Amino acid sequence: MHKNEYADVFLREVVPSHFCQKNMPTQNKPKAQPKQTSLVKSAKTLADSVSARLTEEIVTGARLPGSLLDENAIAQHFQVSRTPVREALRQLTASALVEWRPRHRAVVATISAHQMVAMFEIMAEYEGIAGRLAARRMTEDERRALTEHHERCRPHVISKDRENYQRLNREFHVAIYAGSHNSYLFKQASGLFDRLGAYRTYELYRAGELTRVFDEHTAIVSALTARDGALAYQLLKDHAMLDADLLGDLMAAVKDV
Repeated sequence: MHKNEYADVFLREVVPSHFCQKNMPTQNKPKAQPKQTSLVKSAKTLADSVSARLTEEIVTGARLPGSLLDENAIAQHFQVSRTPVREALRQLTASALVEWRPRHRAVVATISAHQMVAMFEIMAEYEGIAGRLAARRMTEDERRALTEHHERCRPHVISKDRENYQRLNREFHVAIYAGSHNSYLFKQASGLFDRLGAYRTYELYRAGELTRVFDEHTAIVSALTARDGALAYQLLKDHAMLDADLLGDLMAAVKDV
């Protein structure tokens, strides 16, 4: 073998074998760093979960306006410590779903009759604008998902399952806000929808209301699928407006809180 060939073999086979990782001194090996568990992140995630579940209970009317939110009772209900419950209540206070009474008592926020009328007026405009934008901007996947979601509501209408229908109703409207592809509108409309959710629950207990709401949703889905922004605007605005009878019922409910 030629001298240069010996050199090539040495560099190619002997040197890598001699200096491979397994032959290196142990102290030169990089030490594996133990994974750090973020307790702050964990607690935050748990608080977010409690906040979301409390929001759902408030929106669906499981927790009525003015009802007490006791930390100990909520912690037991969700099987968590009081720390994430306390943080969740702070979050819901910031979103106006919770308010504090004397002696540090947290309660589901109440709305005066005047505030309620004003908020429903704005809600109707948010709904209409979201519908007009969503008709133009929703992707085909988003339109298809909304249609499928609407059909999942049908069994709850037939069985008069108001609680589950209210939960799905929220998801229906939030999907339209998301379909507007306007992050500011999404945040404002979602927050106000949740703020009024407990009062909207009264609406679903009127005779024939579930069927009426479902039928209106059917027309809204058709308008969005057809990309008819003007029609979607009008249908959603009318859908969110209070009629005279409902307004009277809600004002009576507010006075009783």
